Amino acid sequence: MPKDTSVSDQESQQELEQLRHIILGQDNQRITDAVNKDARSIVSNVLTEAFHDRQKKDDSIKKVLLPIVENSVEHSVTHHSDRLISSLYPLMGSLVRKSVGAFLSNFIERTNQLIEHSFTIKGLTWRFKAWQAGVSFTQYVVSQTYNYRVEHIFLIHQETGLLLKAVNLDQQSQNDAELISSMLTAINDFVGDSFQLDDNGVKEQLQTVSTDNFNLLIKPGPSAIIVAAVSGTPPQSLNEQLQLTLEEVHHLYQQEFQQFNGDNAPFENVDTQLNDCLLTEEKPEQTSNRRKPWFAWFIMAISILFIGFKSLNWYKLDKLHQQIIAIDHEAGIVVKNLEVHSKQLISLDLMRDPSALSVQKWFELQKIPFENVTLKERRYYSLSPELIKIRIEEVLQKYPQITFDWQNDQLNLYGQLDYTNHQQLTSKLVEIGLKPNELNEKELTLTNSRPLAESVSINQQVFKALVGKIASIQLSFDSGDAQVNASMTDDLQLLKQQVTQLSLLASQLNKSVGLIIMGCSDNTGNVITNNALSLKRAENTALALTKLGLKREQMYVTGIGQINIKDVKNTARKVMFNIIYVEHTTN
Repeated sequence: MPKDTSVSDQESQQELEQLRHIILGQDNQRITDAVNKDARSIVSNVLTEAFHDRQKKDDSIKKVLLPIVENSVEHSVTHHSDRLISSLYPLMGSLVRKSVGAFLSNFIERTNQLIEHSFTIKGLTWRFKAWQAGVSFTQYVVSQTYNYRVEHIFLIHQETGLLLKAVNLDQQSQNDAELISSMLTAINDFVGDSFQLDDNGVKEQLQTVSTDNFNLLIKPGPSAIIVAAVSGTPPQSLNEQLQLTLEEVHHLYQQEFQQFNGDNAPFENVDTQLNDCLLTEEKPEQTSNRRKPWFAWFIMAISILFIGFKSLNWYKLDKLHQQIIAIDHEAGIVVKNLEVHSKQLISLDLMRDPSALSVQKWFELQKIPFENVTLKERRYYSLSPELIKIRIEEVLQKYPQITFDWQNDQLNLYGQLDYTNHQQLTSKLVEIGLKPNELNEKELTLTNSRPLAESVSINQQVFKALVGKIASIQLSFDSGDAQVNASMTDDLQLLKQQVTQLSLLASQLNKSVGLIIMGCSDNTGNVITNNALSLKRAENTALALTKLGLKREQMYVTGIGQINIKDVKNTARKVMFNIIYVEHTTN
């Protein structure tokens, strides 16, 4: 009878397990002890390579170490902040001082170079040569300041010509770097295909390429080419550094080169090695032959003097302008425009009340030469209380038989005055702007030096003269305009004074008076529109007179529409005035 196969396998498995237990010990203890004995030396030999391979495989090393480091730093800051600060303070202080010092030194050096080379003969020559070479002035200064300087480093795949990595000083765009690598590869292939092979059957390759601004040093390797763009004359030591860097890159990225499929992501960190090739060497300063930038200092001094002169001149003119514009604060003087071009050229446009201080006298008081002033003066009558008093006193000087004084802005008259002169004086005072309630005549005695009939006759003549003056006043408007503007203020003020004076005379002559305001228009446009426009002009004029103090019930407003008179029909955009009066009879 055949033996059961499953039973045989089970016995074999048990025997094998017993043998493993005898050799390896309980729970493989003998192997664990042997490995633990030499584990430190074994792990230390492969730790760096293991980290590199694991990080490249799935980027897990960074993910594992990052929280560990963060937790350690957080624990140290929380529980041992004093120790951490004490440890970092010397380092951070040195780093800050070094960083700030390097920045200031570099900034001062660059500023001094630019100032020195911008205004000297050498600087102008360099600008011309930079323009000829088609480069910026700063780039040309760099070429004259350094023996050599590595501007760009390119790592190019040997077989495909693709750019693997580029580092540079001026942060040139990636597109430019890829274009340069493609052109270099094409030129290198052209040289290799155009010339004969060497003894080993290897194609010729470029070693250097020279341009007006750069020398390109090319170092080929089995899998990649390293190219350095150098301004100035590169030394032999730079070739050696490029070769060492290329060998280091091939050693560290050997597996990446073998598995390259057109993606340059595995070479993202190769800039650490390429940055070692960004070397510079400054030209030694020739202190004995170095020219001081006298021309630059001369230009700077002239500029400072010019700016100082202009600033001082502007300050003086502004001060003179402020001094002259103060004339606007004088009573009865309104400055319309002031232009101070220089001390010898001053233009002044103003309006002045005849009773106000003369402009020439004001300039003499301010000790400003008046002969340098171009003056345009226009007359107007100010309602300033100060000037009204001056005009009143000028009128009162013509009546030596009376005296006067002021008490709380009220005019007190003393003495004797005949009736006719009293009427004339009162009319003039009202015309000037004195209000009836501001006149005190209690101490003034009136005498009848003339017969009453003669006095009444004189008043009648004054009354008719005022009616004629009022009828002669006209306001002119622009086409289609009905607004009362500032240019009409003087006429309206005069009209208000004359109407007030007429009202006083009317009361003495036992008459009642009213002001008729008539608006009219030219004959252009629509008739209905013109009728409405003429009425609007009259209403706006009545409103302006009301604001000046006339009572609205003293006025009658009407619009007479178009004026169809041959010689004035096109310019009849007016507001006219007339007086209607009624004489009262006494029984």
